[in-house]
Amino acid sequence: MARTGTFGGFSFDPEVFSGYMAEQSTWNDAIINSGILVEDSTIMDLIGTKGNVATLPFYVPIDENDDPALNNDGETNNTPSEISGKKQTAMLIQRMKAWKAQDFTKELTGADPMTHVANSVAGYYRQVRVRDLMAIVDAVLSLKGMENHITDLSEETGTGAVTDANKVDETTLIFAQQKALGDSAEKMGLLFLHSYMYAKYKALGLVDYNKYTVTNALAGDVNLPSIGGFIPVVSDRFTVDTSKQNAVYKTYMIGAGSILTCPKTNYEDPYYADYDPETKAGIRKLYTKQGYVLHPNGFSIDANKITKESPTNAELGNKANWSLAYKEKNIRMGMIKSNG
Repeated sequence: MARTGTFGGFSFDPEVFSGYMAEQSTWNDAIINSGILVEDSTIMDLIGTKGNVATLPFYVPIDENDDPALNNDGETNNTPSEISGKKQTAMLIQRMKAWKAQDFTKELTGADPMTHVANSVAGYYRQVRVRDLMAIVDAVLSLKGMENHITDLSEETGTGAVTDANKVDETTLIFAQQKALGDSAEKMGLLFLHSYMYAKYKALGLVDYNKYTVTNALAGDVNLPSIGGFIPVVSDRFTVDTSKQNAVYKTYMIGAGSILTCPKTNYEDPYYADYDPETKAGIRKLYTKQGYVLHPNGFSIDANKITKESPTNAELGNKANWSLAYKEKNIRMGMIKSNG
């Protein structure tokens, strides 16, 4: 009979491990921790215990430009206008991963190995979520109707000579922001950028340090950087395309709360240890799985175009699987593509 309940040389209790995982900070990757995400537990309620798709209804904003006020002249009837609504569709993303260790291998050290593994697994899944998140953002920004949200300065072929026109300057961010959202440009407050681009903005003298006082948290003031009113989030992953001769840097302008999220909480045995006594005289295994929603607010995913019951990273990054639900001026996302 196969033995269970150990992994990497220590006792493994799935319920205890789930508790350790729950204690881990899910969003402490730089990009995910930036404030781009807002948790909405009602999405999981709409998905249900056995579903994987949720329909999120929303009211169309009341706009005087589309529905002008009537003249109160004593003769005109004040006929009520119908409040209309639309919907957007979100889909559950499910991922899994297993690890193994030979009997004689002691992979873990320290007084609390369970915490060590929980930290490692949680960190691994944070990386998975960031990859899915950035694939989604790239896809929806590429949709028809979102052209104004991308300012592309980059050299087109990737093989031609790069000039100053292909690089950002002191005004690029200002006009890219205005191009995307017009008079609502201040709604995008986060700037995701590569460390090289952050250095470039420093060299241009555009990085300011604003002093903040955090009550009951820090003994003194803290200085936080900003670029043109944006809070920069520096990450060298997913912010540069090196597939061509000339690197193309992707700088994302995103409003806080632009992505709706919630975890799948009704898995049976999301973390499970097992033992194979036959292979290589004994292999211990740890199986894990997680589910979550990462939904760009204002868009819909076409679940009928997703091949299986969970979208792959490639499917999330395919713009053909997405459609625009909001008016594009209400989408608080944009991108600058440049060669430096």
